[in-house]
Amino acid sequence: MQFNLKHVGTNNFLNHESFQKVTSPFSRMYLVLTGTGQLMTSEGTRSLLEDRMYLIPSYTTCSYFFHPGLQMIYVHFALTMKDGLDVFNLLTCHSEINATDFMKFLFKRLNEINPNREIPHHDPEVYQNKPWNNETICYESLKHHLETTSLLGQLLSNFIQVENSISPAKLFRYKLQPILHYIRTHLDQEISVENLAAMACLSTDHFSRTFKSILGMCPNEYIIAKRIEKAQALLLTTDLSQAEIMEEAGIKNISYFTRIFKKHTKLTPSEFRKMHW
Repeated sequence: MQFNLKHVGTNNFLNHESFQKVTSPFSRMYLVLTGTGQLMTSEGTRSLLEDRMYLIPSYTTCSYFFHPGLQMIYVHFALTMKDGLDVFNLLTCHSEINATDFMKFLFKRLNEINPNREIPHHDPEVYQNKPWNNETICYESLKHHLETTSLLGQLLSNFIQVENSISPAKLFRYKLQPILHYIRTHLDQEISVENLAAMACLSTDHFSRTFKSILGMCPNEYIIAKRIEKAQALLLTTDLSQAEIMEEAGIKNISYFTRIFKKHTKLTPSEFRKMHW
């Protein structure tokens, strides 16, 4: 598992601010220090409250409503796993938890040792499409690198629901790890369940049942979800045409692309790009 810190800093809102239907290619954690606000996701609306921590996984569409007096520490990070596994496909996480004194210390320490990683502008439509979003953090030393990544890991670990998480051991037992990596790295090509089953040395039916029992969705659903996730990333971070994005995501029919994209995001690809650009 590899953490890549994108931004960390403190936001103070003096006026009402709202940012609607935000979808980021990186994950976010927040610690509310003072004040209130609202956060809306597909799970519903929750209040931003003092001494609470919030997690928003990458590519989760949400809307923010910040009230005057709200102060919070934000952390933006990317998380990758060996062979392309998506940690949020393996783990069930709380989206909101109480912040203990120790957790507050972790947030503040992460902010303290990375003083130049704040975003110059707190509007996602600005900072997600500016060069500083793609900057790679330059660690001052091995100590700085180890402390930063360990702090990120400790903070994320508090959100994990252990009892509902997928066991990585099952992925290895049924040889699903290389298959998930294959899917992620071959989205621009045709991917058949029959070929994936052959890679796992299982019959197609047995493979599909096993895959769904571990990942919570059948292979074709997973492939489609990853194609849409890739299309979202390309729409957010490039100026490629829809035809080029469809080719990169392995989708050949534009009406089908529009239909499934809207099913997953509630927006057409054009609406999605226009809203975030």
